Amino acid sequence: MTNYVETRISEINDPDFQSLIHELIHCVDWNTDVDQICEQPFSYLLMVIGREKKALTLQHLPVKGILNMRVEKLQFDSVLHHVCRELARLKGTPIESFDGKTVLTLIKRCHKIYCPKPPRRKTR
Repeated sequence: MTNYVETRISEINDPDFQSLIHELIHCVDWNTDVDQICEQPFSYLLMVIGREKKALTLQHLPVKGILNMRVEKLQFDSVLHHVCRELARLKGTPIESFDGKTVLTLIKRCHKIYCPKPPRRKTR
């Protein structure tokens, strides 16, 4: 089974996955070179979103899109379903717990696994 989260975005030729990436970049209102992001793994994109404290909202997105889809409506063997299942597994949560939730909600709840925690300050 392919580890989609750690595969370079440009190597995943699934149109729905590529739409997800473009929606995420648009969602966080990023003024960055999309080609540069696409040479990194999906986990890198999630880490940067967390590190830069970008808010993940549907505010600027069209109503119909990948991020608006319900997790249980994803085709079972699709790349998107595999990506969502990987994120949920890494979070330690069964994907079924996201039934009724959007793909964006799943990403919001699971993306922080790629965000390094700042070192704790020592107090005296």
